[in-house]
Amino acid sequence: MKKRLLALAMCMAMAFTTVGCGGGADSTTAAGSEAGSEAVSEAGSEAAPSGSSTVVVAMGAGFSTLDPGYVYEKNPPVIINACYENLFKFYSNEGAPEPCLADTYEFSEDGLTLTVTMKDGLVFASGNPMTSADVAFSINRCKNLKGNPSFICDTIDSIETPDDKTVVFHLTQPDSAILSKLTYSALAVLDSAVVKENGGTDAEDASTTDTAQNYLDTASAGSGMYVMTSYIPDQEVVLEKNTNYWGEATNVDKYIIKIQPDSNTQMMTLSAGDIDVAMNMTDDTMSELAEADNVALINAATKTVGFVMMNMNEEYGGPVSNPKVQQAIRKALDYSGIQMICGEGTITPYDIIQSGFMGSKGERPVDYTNVEEAKALLAEAGYPDGFDIDLTVTDLDMEGILLTDLAQKVKDDLSQIGINANIVAQPWAAGYGDAYRDGTLGFTVMYWGTDYNDPNVQLEFLPGAVVGMRAGWTEEMAPELAALYEKTLEATDNEARTAVLEEIQDAMYEDGPFIMIAQAPAHIGYNNRLEGVAISDPYALDLTLINIK
Repeated sequence: MKKRLLALAMCMAMAFTTVGCGGGADSTTAAGSEAGSEAVSEAGSEAAPSGSSTVVVAMGAGFSTLDPGYVYEKNPPVIINACYENLFKFYSNEGAPEPCLADTYEFSEDGLTLTVTMKDGLVFASGNPMTSADVAFSINRCKNLKGNPSFICDTIDSIETPDDKTVVFHLTQPDSAILSKLTYSALAVLDSAVVKENGGTDAEDASTTDTAQNYLDTASAGSGMYVMTSYIPDQEVVLEKNTNYWGEATNVDKYIIKIQPDSNTQMMTLSAGDIDVAMNMTDDTMSELAEADNVALINAATKTVGFVMMNMNEEYGGPVSNPKVQQAIRKALDYSGIQMICGEGTITPYDIIQSGFMGSKGERPVDYTNVEEAKALLAEAGYPDGFDIDLTVTDLDMEGILLTDLAQKVKDDLSQIGINANIVAQPWAAGYGDAYRDGTLGFTVMYWGTDYNDPNVQLEFLPGAVVGMRAGWTEEMAPELAALYEKTLEATDNEARTAVLEEIQDAMYEDGPFIMIAQAPAHIGYNNRLEGVAISDPYALDLTLINIK
């Protein structure tokens, strides 16, 4: 345990001190070397020996493309973040986005215009200088490709580039999450000249005319610390140092990223020294490495959150639509026990804004559970002897944690106050998914993964919003709370937005149809010859922060 805590503390500290995207806001920048030079060498798949400047990473499968304009799955950001850069970036797992390619930025008084001035000396791996036109091309291309991530651009009405260093975003509405959205992998800045040469376009008909995906699936066209030199689908990706990198780089010259989803295989190859980082570890495989001399372990919560949903529409929710019953269920749940089921690193968020997000109020107190209070609340609601109810659950997992296991724990906890929850298992594809989205599920356990790394994604749990309506929670049921949605969007000042987010959490702490029961953990093991390894919600693993000791 002491070893794991020490490793976690070391990694968190390193995340603030190592470099990435030109070394961050405080680093000095260096103009790229002569145009045309490239970092290309023959890809190798051998293990990196101790002392080598090559680092071998094992991660899971499950992605279909490495074209930034299309990426939407969990693992591609590991590669995109290493090969491309954005106007803004998250340099740690907490707090607000910081300038990366951007130098300064300013919002208009009405919040409808964002003006970004770019840094000097920015250059792509090709040697081409980066200009504001490349930024506009990249973002317009993502928007017009109409792929899975294009929604991230929904509030961007148009982009102006009055000069080579200035980008002006005209928004359809105030959007306090716009800086966070601009950190998203799909909005990475591409070398427009290279992409156009290979069939790319940012035209409105890009969804049918752009043919650059084939090229971008096998080569990178960015300004990042690394370039992609090889990609064998479902096997391996090789990244090598970008010799034209404009900023300050780490001392890792090459990454070999192995597609190796099995956690036991990762555990054995890490133990043997054949890989340096194992990203798909579990509680069990982590325990196998607890005494390994050359391995450090990290257990920490992600921003993926599991929740109980109780439909406010009595037609579907029955007794759980009663606010007093909802309060009783909150008090009855054993949050510490749920954390044990989910594994080391799990926490229980205070409410809908996960711990680690701007404005989060942290964790729900460990002593919140009170069975006697829960029984009293149930009696006030008119159910002194409890009731029977179906608890529907589907065949999905939350970061490897089966929702059926969480449902069983909820059932056991509620039995302590007289509620008999009958678990009804329903495959996602056989009706659960449609019922969940249509708002016809009465009582369920589900999970939510963030689309982009900003607390505003959680506003969908408010009454009248997308997830709120899945619980039958209309705007008319809580108009003052519903109004905080727009108020949050309009708060482009971080302090003002934090105040609104805290107000939302306090309002939902004891009331409403959602109970956040766990922030799921992630587990990473790594060779202790490395420093700066850390769990990252935006990027899964930020390769630009890792150094070899």
